[in-house]
Amino acid sequence: MRSRKYFTVKEWNCFKNNDYFDMQDMLCQKYDVILTDYKTKREKVFSALKKINLKNFDKGVTEFSKLVQLFGSSMEQLTREIDSPKQKGSRYKKTTSKSKNDDNLNLIWGESNNSVPIWGKSEYFDSDAKHKDNLEKIWGREN
Repeated sequence: MRSRKYFTVKEWNCFKNNDYFDMQDMLCQKYDVILTDYKTKREKVFSALKKINLKNFDKGVTEFSKLVQLFGSSMEQLTREIDSPKQKGSRYKKTTSKSKNDDNLNLIWGESNNSVPIWGKSEYFDSDAKHKDNLEKIWGREN
């Protein structure tokens, strides 16, 4: 009678990666090999199912429903943002701009009542001579 050798599945699989000869085959010929923690497919499935209980399942379902609600609210917000320029665009009057890009920008952002002058013609710059001089140094005299 051959002697018995006990291995775990992990230890047994370490003998598989040998380039010179099949170590598993040699051990099986010399010893009665017994795998201590081997489970069949059926046993693995049933052990996984035993780990699932209603408490864990309820936790998973509530987390999943929260994620679905969060995704739904973000998609709703996105569709509102996408649809809003179209609705606002019909309310705005078309401006007499030179290009279609300006019309598109006005539809998205709306018309601006505040215009910021580049060359310093605002009341702020006209009243303050120091700022006016600085602008002339930077941009040159106005024609």
